[in-house]
Amino acid sequence: MSAVTLEDIAREAGLTVRTILRRFGSRDGVLESAFVQLRQDIDAARPATPPGGIEAALSALLEHYEAIGDLNIRALEEEDQLPSLQALLEIARGVHRGWLRHIFGPHLAVLSPAEREQRITALYAATDVYLWKLLRRDLQLSRKETAATFLRLVHGVLETRREDA
Repeated sequence: MSAVTLEDIAREAGLTVRTILRRFGSRDGVLESAFVQLRQDIDAARPATPPGGIEAALSALLEHYEAIGDLNIRALEEEDQLPSLQALLEIARGVHRGWLRHIFGPHLAVLSPAEREQRITALYAATDVYLWKLLRRDLQLSRKETAATFLRLVHGVLETRREDA
């Protein structure tokens, strides 16, 4: 059972459950609306990063994780309980993959399409919020140490060996 209840939402908002239901229809409606608003806030707050700018891109991503990484982890923990949240997180995964293609595309342009997709998957793993949680929360690394680890992993993925080119 999901830990997020309508009662919790109403209490945090200073409203009644009835008001929440009238406005959003259901708990899933509240979560979906919150996710849409959060996505808009993230898009507005994240600085534009030019394709190929590894350090700037990782800096923006890690700032995002510092701001809402814990919330993201909680959403991922709830995903199996809430089908609408699962659908929204699938969209978010696609957005992250698209961002990776955009940002790191110039570094992968010389690779075959199959190798490029493998590298995008490796970049996904090297930039995932679960890695941020592991480093920042579980291992209690500093922001600087976390950024250095992300950077090392991304550079490792982007290295091209002679047979890749």
